[in-house]
Amino acid sequence: MRLVPVGLGVVTGLQVVAAAAAYPVLTLGVGLAVSVYGTLVSPDPGARTIFFVAGLPMAFGALLMAAVFAAVPLGVCVSGAIVVGRLGRRRDAKASVPLLLKFSAVLVVINVAVLFAGVLFWPVWFYSEKLATLTSLWPLDLAFALNAVLDAALVGIVLRSQLRRR
Repeated sequence: MRLVPVGLGVVTGLQVVAAAAAYPVLTLGVGLAVSVYGTLVSPDPGARTIFFVAGLPMAFGALLMAAVFAAVPLGVCVSGAIVVGRLGRRRDAKASVPLLLKFSAVLVVINVAVLFAGVLFWPVWFYSEKLATLTSLWPLDLAFALNAVLDAALVGIVLRSQLRRR
């Protein structure tokens, strides 16, 4: 039965679009985190004063931005897995572990490829000059990949639980 692989393909497409749409929030969060770290390790006494006055709000802002970036694609993935699972349960479909592992690997690879393609073809959205002066690309790439791993794991868990007979 092709319902589960096709459904997972649709979930992958929707997750990539949601992650790319929420990407500017991630760049703000990483920029804030880099700024907090830079003021923390700076030997300048004025930087330490700024850290003690504004460090906590900046750290909270970085965590909030990271949470928003994680929540948007995650919500899309979990809701897609619920729909695929309910449709699959009616048709007695199965989601094997190798299929879910392939889905996970493809989701991570596509997310990282979309990030690099976006940096190359649409740099204003994905990696502006201002951001390039603040931080390197690897924290953004790592955050994008870890978000895809989290999304894939939860999709696998939700889909397997939805397909289980009750």
